[in-house]
Amino acid sequence: MAQLWFNDRSAIDLPFIYADLSIYMFSMTKIYLLSLLTVFILLAGQGHAGNFGVGVHGGYGVVSYEEETSAFGTDVESESTVNTILFGISGEYSFKKPDHFFAAIVTDWTAGLEDKENWEFNDVHVQSNDIDISGQFYDVRFGYKKSHEKMYYRMHISGGWDGLTFKRKDYVWRGIAISGNSTEEVSLWRVGAGTGMGYKLGSWALDGRIAYSYHIKGRVDNSQLSDVTFKTKGTCLDGGVGAARQIADNTGFYFGISYSLFELDESDIEISGGTPVIYPASRTEMIVGVFNLTRWF
Repeated sequence: MAQLWFNDRSAIDLPFIYADLSIYMFSMTKIYLLSLLTVFILLAGQGHAGNFGVGVHGGYGVVSYEEETSAFGTDVESESTVNTILFGISGEYSFKKPDHFFAAIVTDWTAGLEDKENWEFNDVHVQSNDIDISGQFYDVRFGYKKSHEKMYYRMHISGGWDGLTFKRKDYVWRGIAISGNSTEEVSLWRVGAGTGMGYKLGSWALDGRIAYSYHIKGRVDNSQLSDVTFKTKGTCLDGGVGAARQIADNTGFYFGISYSLFELDESDIEISGGTPVIYPASRTEMIVGVFNLTRWF
């Protein structure tokens, strides 16, 4: 969700280089500790209310990022693809009363490997730069699950917070190297719902899930535009398919493919230092091969 900013067609020769997206409403350490605390609180109560499961997961894949705007009379587009590493923890608590209901928390962190981002004005390449994309995602869920013979299914409502960080450096503007770096932070609060189902084949099961969320409030801060804050909203589509196997009485293993799509709206035009600036519409896709190990207590 990087951007270039300019006043009008005559201004696009100036290297208004953008910043990265990083959404830290809290520091990563604080949120990580909060997540662990939540898990421990749930675990402490499991002896009174039912089954509790803790999972760890990880994976490797790619993140594709695009951005576009024509707010100032010029079609501006950017695109980049970076490899990414994913890891996270989760906890799920199944209530005894009422039957079949559960509460869960799912956390994900992604660390991108640096790659190139390219920019075009009216389909003409004008800039490239190094880009690093990272993210953190926190989801709290409440839902219903049930199984019937070999079939099982679940559905849930959810709320949470997503953060993306884009770091850029080593700009090349029309063939001329330009020093500097930038950081852009995006903070997104969302609500949503999802469902999943599976089919058991002996000790194996085929499993699928899909969820949709709406970002009700979004904030974008840019290190090069410290006097303005952009507001945005958007949607997130998340899904996955894979296979699961019980490897012990209380332990399960899962592997599969995960897909996420974030689409954020263009912001209103703001004024920074007397210059009109904007946060463009953006699209972030993430495809990751994942594994998960879950232990039930």
